[in-house]
Amino acid sequence: MRLVLGGLDEDQALRPAQALALYERALQVDPNNPFAYLALARHHVDGADPQRALAFLDKAAALLANSDRRSPGLEADLVGIRGSALYASGRVDSALPLLERARRLSPTVWDDGRLDAWELR
Repeated sequence: MRLVLGGLDEDQALRPAQALALYERALQVDPNNPFAYLALARHHVDGADPQRALAFLDKAAALLANSDRRSPGLEADLVGIRGSALYASGRVDSALPLLERARRLSPTVWDDGRLDAWELR
C-alpha cells in the first residue's frame, strides 16, 4: 500500500511518470492488490488513455467482488471512475448515469464529477 499511496502523492503533485512507476511497482510486489488497479484506473482517466482505465477498473472490481473491503465510498469510486473513463472516451450517454450514481453515493467526493488523487487516499 505504501507504493500506491506514494503514487497518489506523485499524481497529486502532477508527476504522472513517477506515479505510474510506483503503481506498476506495487503490482510487481502484489499483483492482486485491487487498490493499485484502482489507482491506475484513476491515473489513466486523468491521462490520455481512458480505455486502458476501464481495463484496470475491471481488474480492481473483480478483485474486490467478494471482499469485505467494499464500502459505499469504494463503490462510488468504482462507479465514478467508470463513468469518468466512459465520458473521456466520448460515451457520454453511458457515462452520465454512472457519474450521477457516484455523486449520490459520495456527494462530497464526486460533486465535481471527478476523483482527484488525494480523494482516493
